[in-house]
Amino acid sequence: MSCGLSSTQMFGGYWSLGDRGFSPFQGGTNVFVIADSFDMNRGKHDIRFGGEVRINQMNVLSNAFQDGYFLMFGGYTGDATADLLLGQVGGAIHDQTFDGATTGRRWKMFRPYVQDDWRVTSNLTVNLGLAWALVTPITEAQNRQSNFDFNKTCSPSPGCNYFIPGVNSNGRVGVQFDWTALEPRIGMAWRPGGSGNTAIRAGYAIFHDSAWNQGAQGLWENPPFFAETDNFPSAPCPFGNTTQDCGLTRSFLPAFTSPPNPANFTGTIQSQNLNFKQGMVQQYNFNVEHQLPGDIVLTVGYAGSHSTHILVGQVNENVGSPTACFPTVGGAPNPLYDPNYHLGCGIAAPPYGPFTTIDSNNDVGSASYNSLQVKAETKSARHGLYALVGYTYAKTLDSGLPDGLGTNPGATYWPLPGSNGTDWGLSQIDLGQNFTASVIYNLPFGKGQAYGGNWNGFANAVLGGWQTNVIVKATSGFPLFVVNNVNQSGVNFQWNGDTLNRPNQISDPLKPGVVAGNPNVQCQYTVGQAIPGTTLLGIAPTKVHTLTNWFNPCAFAPAPAGQLGDASRAPLYGPDFVNVDFSVIKNFPFTFHEGMNLQFRAEFFNLFNHAQFFLPGLSGSGMQDISSSSSFGVTSATVNNPRVIQFALKLTF
Repeated sequence: MSCGLSSTQMFGGYWSLGDRGFSPFQGGTNVFVIADSFDMNRGKHDIRFGGEVRINQMNVLSNAFQDGYFLMFGGYTGDATADLLLGQVGGAIHDQTFDGATTGRRWKMFRPYVQDDWRVTSNLTVNLGLAWALVTPITEAQNRQSNFDFNKTCSPSPGCNYFIPGVNSNGRVGVQFDWTALEPRIGMAWRPGGSGNTAIRAGYAIFHDSAWNQGAQGLWENPPFFAETDNFPSAPCPFGNTTQDCGLTRSFLPAFTSPPNPANFTGTIQSQNLNFKQGMVQQYNFNVEHQLPGDIVLTVGYAGSHSTHILVGQVNENVGSPTACFPTVGGAPNPLYDPNYHLGCGIAAPPYGPFTTIDSNNDVGSASYNSLQVKAETKSARHGLYALVGYTYAKTLDSGLPDGLGTNPGATYWPLPGSNGTDWGLSQIDLGQNFTASVIYNLPFGKGQAYGGNWNGFANAVLGGWQTNVIVKATSGFPLFVVNNVNQSGVNFQWNGDTLNRPNQISDPLKPGVVAGNPNVQCQYTVGQAIPGTTLLGIAPTKVHTLTNWFNPCAFAPAPAGQLGDASRAPLYGPDFVNVDFSVIKNFPFTFHEGMNLQFRAEFFNLFNHAQFFLPGLSGSGMQDISSSSSFGVTSATVNNPRVIQFALKLTF
């Protein structure tokens, strides 16, 4: 048990009160490492054999919301703070551990390897290596974790789906040892024709996430070793109150006096697939480096990666298909049935009816990165000038990786059938184009310089020895996730506390003007036009990439009731980012004391006071909600400071 202040979250832009979840957090991470290697030289081969044993321990005192968690939605007064002052609690959670509060996670890694650095010729070196990352499934120090096998069909169900140490499992609770984590290394460095001006390098390697520890949530938060009590508006009010205005009664949660029975536990359940694999990253690169006249080195290359078996956590797997998939509902004809609709169809109903949410700890995520990279750098400060200029053209894609800890990947449709392709889209970290330049220039004034070589000591001290620095950064915008916060699909995905759908995309969102295919009559008229016979005005913009219409909102329409929207997770990009920083530096050496120096700095951040715009979207998350017309496609915030000027003196000795 713990004794902190209950966490109180107030929606609508307010700061939370009290301790956050998992607090007070008292833990210790111990990593014990034993490693050794043996080197051997044979002719043109430098061979190394080695291995490493790593023993990992993570000890955490508090799990989840043991001090309690209150939510204020503002549903009673319209303002979350007012609800709090009136005692109108929107929902509450209390979590409880059994047989001790501290959980001790344990896992080991055994990693043998061999590597050969082969000098094929004086101009060509090849690197070959192979490692094997053997990582044991995570156990708990006192065997206080259990696992729910989501894919198991058994009778009686669902009780027999559980793996419980000492009952029907060992400490690994059904998770199999991964023997497939091989890690090859291939590298090459070549100077064509023995040239000292050109070098070609290439490499390929596989890495695994051997440090993975299941993050905050995991199998140690399962019955019978863990229990959760919830009271939300969807649940009956306590004490027989049948109205949704439950007030403080929502905070009166029954206490668990004994460990819960997994077979009829109705709280959130954690499930890990039994054939879980470590996250794997394949990395590859190829670049050519050439020295140009003037001691300028130009590098042009390709770099990429492909990741699989990425952990996807806190996504409810216990869901059924959209309503439009079924001809009948409860034996009666389904008015939302569409025989031509198929997206996400294939699950008749949530597989495990007695349970509400079964959170995944699954290895189904994937991602890719591909880039063209160009860099030019001066290798000598001739004429007092040093410059580094780089440009990257890249594309980063992923399958949507909600982690429940603040990531906003848009509306993901996994684990519905056929959803992998529809979830694949631009990553939240995608930057299509990235330009950077850093220039340092020693002004040619003062003794030893082109001008002022005969100045006296005073003039040289004041006017000589100045340096200027310029840093320029320009990037394309980050992706925009388009969602519909009004979800009428019949699927309650429940990730990160949200259940989102996507709209249908019916035209190019970067094309202004009316959209004939949009059923909203306001999209048949441009912004401000009066719609005959109504009091409504048109909303189709005549221009896009403006503050009020970064894109055409009429390009999207809500999916029909009972269906999932067909828009990409991230069909758009936000505003570009351009920033220039500038500084002037002057060093004043002290001739009477060697090594002592006084430096004056004048620094200008965001030199041109360039505004960097941002689309806040749904609750400030950046996701563009078609149901929130006041923020959908609206640029109403900035993400960079205005111009900042600072002066500084620094004494070094």
